[in-house]
Amino acid sequence: MADRFISMDEVVDRVSFSRTHIYRKIADGTFPRPVPLGPQKVAFLEHEIDQWMEERVDARNSLEGIEERRLRAAQVSRGVR
Repeated sequence: MADRFISMDEVVDRVSFSRTHIYRKIADGTFPRPVPLGPQKVAFLEHEIDQWMEERVDARNSLEGIEERRLRAAQVSRGVR
């Protein structure tokens, strides 16, 4: 599938962050950088935004897995099944 550019407005809609928050995350290196298209126009690569979103879900899921294992270990140590 060919990648496409998406606008800042579409990114704001997809990730539910304000423009200001997106630019802060770009500045601290925790969000994909935009591609300059002109003097006052930027866009994002759709696959990079999709990947960023997937990474957030993966991080959530792995944290849930860690928490579940921690709770099970605590229950086993207390003799709860």
